[in-house]
Amino acid sequence: MAPGTDIFVLPVRDSYLLYAPLHALVALVDRAAVRHLTRALQEPATPVPANLQPLLTQLAPSVPQLQVRTGAVAAPLFLGIIPTRGCNMACAYCDFAAPKQTSPVMDLPLARTAVDAYLKLLPPENRRAAVHFFGGEPFFAANVIHFVVAYATLRAAERGVALRFEVTTNGLYGARQCRWIGDHFDTVVLSLDGLDEVQNRQRPALNGRATFATVAHNARILSESAANLVLRACITQQSVADLVDFAHWVRQNLLVEAVCFETLIPSPLSIAADMSPPDPWTFAQEFDRAAAVLTAAGIEAVLSTAVTTTCHLSFCPVGQDALIVTPDGAVNACYLLPEQWQQVGLDMRLGQLQPQLSTFALDDAAVQRARQLQVNNKPRCADCFCRYHCAGGCHVNHDTAVSPGTFDAWCIQTRLMTMTRLLRQLGQHDLATAWLADRVGAETAVYQSTDRLLHQEI
Repeated sequence: MAPGTDIFVLPVRDSYLLYAPLHALVALVDRAAVRHLTRALQEPATPVPANLQPLLTQLAPSVPQLQVRTGAVAAPLFLGIIPTRGCNMACAYCDFAAPKQTSPVMDLPLARTAVDAYLKLLPPENRRAAVHFFGGEPFFAANVIHFVVAYATLRAAERGVALRFEVTTNGLYGARQCRWIGDHFDTVVLSLDGLDEVQNRQRPALNGRATFATVAHNARILSESAANLVLRACITQQSVADLVDFAHWVRQNLLVEAVCFETLIPSPLSIAADMSPPDPWTFAQEFDRAAAVLTAAGIEAVLSTAVTTTCHLSFCPVGQDALIVTPDGAVNACYLLPEQWQQVGLDMRLGQLQPQLSTFALDDAAVQRARQLQVNNKPRCADCFCRYHCAGGCHVNHDTAVSPGTFDAWCIQTRLMTMTRLLRQLGQHDLATAWLADRVGAETAVYQSTDRLLHQEI
């Protein structure tokens, strides 16, 4: 990759944010510095002031590009198991069209085959593995999870493999079940949208009853267990004003690793319920305020598209060789329903379990197709400084087949929060707060058509 290719610059009031994620560099500089560095990167013999030499030294070398996986699947990111698409909640915005009470449940022989096939696929030198459970609500078929945890633990121990378990769950079950989860899982991602009014409005039980009391009680149990607890809150236009109050409640009542605030993805149900995503500017400001409350307690506040600690080509497990097994034995790259992929012209099917051989029958072409769902093939993301963090967002729910610099609400909130996070990373807390509050000034950066340093005239 040529020097300067993935270096970005964005105006921040009277300064500029210089960002090169693949070089692990972020700095706040003035206009003169931007011009000096631009010339030096275009013409390497051009001298720069002594105070800029350390920046140039770090920026000038070419850096390795992030690599798309190649070859046969040999080291899956994790084994995903969907015990059922069924669920005991009737979330007002749910985008899963599966029947809540009559969805098929994975039979135990098939679950055993999935575990055996996964462990068989791991190379001998691989001593770490992970099993993630998705739904519906996974514990709507609790017997499948209990079986898989016991069986996989036994088989992994025989191979000398350290096995981690993770589950995404709604928390609507009894305290005994909850304590078992805390004892057997390494990470629990618990959906809790807010305090009682918000949670009960957005996530009622299947019978219409309120769920906050039960889920909050189970959150306390999990937070006191050995499991790492992560809360996930779906934020709507109706709930965005409550983020700070929710953050205070979390800080006062729970021991959690992180709180993920994710904005609503519209669905037919959410539209019928008159629920909509929050305004991205309002969300960014409320998120930042809530994050300050949580950070003061050592709790990470997360917007999944604005995590700057890692760089990747794909926003999610798609394209990273995660193998997600459905109740009927299909092996997919994505946990969403096939109908959702098909509506946008995607095919995430990778293959099928083979019970007779305890193996995965994977279609090599399908694996390669999934691997190519990555940011370098997303026109909208071509010149965006968030490209190696957001990576275009969800392949199914976010359209990126549009011109570079054409930003939608998802992009705007991501750009706002990534800028704010980087400024705070530099210790520029007052500047971050002032910049985010100054919509006219912030729009100069958020709406610029290209962020690439060498594509701008400054």
